[in-house]
Amino acid sequence: MSEKSVPRALQVAASWGWRLIIVGVIVVGVLWGAAQLSSIVMPLVAAFLLTAAVSPLNDLLRAKRFPGWLAAVICLLALLIVVFGLLVLVGVQIGSQWAELSKQTVAGFEDLLRWFNQGPFHISQEQLDAAAAALLEFMKTRVGDIVSMVTSVGSGFGGFLVGGIIALFAMFFFLKDGRKFTALAVSYLPSGVRITAAPALSAGWHTMVNYVRAAVLVAAVDGIGSGLGALALGSNLWVAIMALTFVMAFVPMLGAAVASIVGVLVVFATLGVFKAFLMAVIFLVVLEGEVHLLQPLVLGKAIDIHPLAVLIGIAAGMTIAGAAGGVFAIPLVAMVVGVFREIGHQNLSSSEV
Repeated sequence: MSEKSVPRALQVAASWGWRLIIVGVIVVGVLWGAAQLSSIVMPLVAAFLLTAAVSPLNDLLRAKRFPGWLAAVICLLALLIVVFGLLVLVGVQIGSQWAELSKQTVAGFEDLLRWFNQGPFHISQEQLDAAAAALLEFMKTRVGDIVSMVTSVGSGFGGFLVGGIIALFAMFFFLKDGRKFTALAVSYLPSGVRITAAPALSAGWHTMVNYVRAAVLVAAVDGIGSGLGALALGSNLWVAIMALTFVMAFVPMLGAAVASIVGVLVVFATLGVFKAFLMAVIFLVVLEGEVHLLQPLVLGKAIDIHPLAVLIGIAAGMTIAGAAGGVFAIPLVAMVVGVFREIGHQNLSSSEV
């Protein structure tokens, strides 16, 4: 069969097909290699995103003519002070209130049992005792699973610590020599591509920085709102609730729900059913404010990504790397969108000329 007898549409489809197959094989190969080296790749990705978070401070220090190494050290110290300061503050608050919190938790549990007994459900004491016995029996049969889970968490903590050290070292060099790394990567590209690649990479980086900065602002507002709400209700763990909400705000889809449930349970155990209900209302108001005000005004201005692209990115990230992949997915998608958007602008400008 001669080439002329093949329809033009089929020729074009075949040309696109084998090229897409090659691109797909390359992408799958890169993802497979990243999965095999996840203990190295994940800390590097975390360092990359943390670099984006503190890059405004790094740029400010560089503008003040600080040496690159000194600016990087200051940024690292600022990040560590914020993180460890928050952890110490939460630990001190929990430790100082531990005795009273234990009493309040027991009292809250007794109130719950009393409510089940005397409330609208009219659950008898015998039924409650039977449920408690069944739960205890279930726990006994799962002792081995619980021990193995605790052991895996303990062993995972060592890997997390090593990954954290790798991330800090990588972050230092990203801050100090990031421009050199970018210039070196661009220099390996064909000469005809460099004119497009350099500004595209720069635009993608700035898009991701804007997203990370806006995400931190949104998470801070969520944390402060929930923490002040817990404080207004009289909770002694308002700092812990604030910190948990701030951290979980970076976890897509499930983070806000987990923070809300934990915060409501803490308030319930220490302050009772009514104030737990009020805490749930506070979380609802905070999250609705995030969805309808903060995200359109802050994240919407920082980066314009279609929700479908965000959803696909989160799903792909969680499929490849679990919860951590879901956290890293959106800023990386933001960077990719920024790169392709700049390339599109360049192509449009060149066509108009």
